[in-house]
Amino acid sequence: MNIQQAAQASGLPPDTIRFYERKGVLPRPPRQGNGYRDYTSEHLATLSLANGLRTLGMPLEQLSGVLQVAHDGTCHELRDTMLPTLVEMVEEVDRRMTELRATRAGLDRILSGLREMDARDEHVPGIDGCGCVRLASPRE
Repeated sequence: MNIQQAAQASGLPPDTIRFYERKGVLPRPPRQGNGYRDYTSEHLATLSLANGLRTLGMPLEQLSGVLQVAHDGTCHELRDTMLPTLVEMVEEVDRRMTELRATRAGLDRILSGLREMDARDEHVPGIDGCGCVRLASPRE
């Protein structure tokens, strides 16, 4: 697949993929006869992982080592530095997942109330307004 297809499938813009390749963060794919990059499913998996790790805020320096292991399956010289990094990243993923589940629960509660709400209702069922909002609201 070409870089446009890889970008679409991984969620990374083509310019970011090229930048990561120039910096050595991502492995360079082989080129087709016409000079276009030829991304494989392994490259795509690595690109998707890169996108997820960058979303979590992993610095490029750490990202490079993780992606090397993910793509090549070798890490003998990186093992000691990678273990704490990956443990930290897994903890960050778990923390964010907990936050996302709480956000989802709040959205589900509001959505459920809105669905139950009658057109004449003034308040959303199941949602108690904050007292400070009632205090700050203009009185009629």
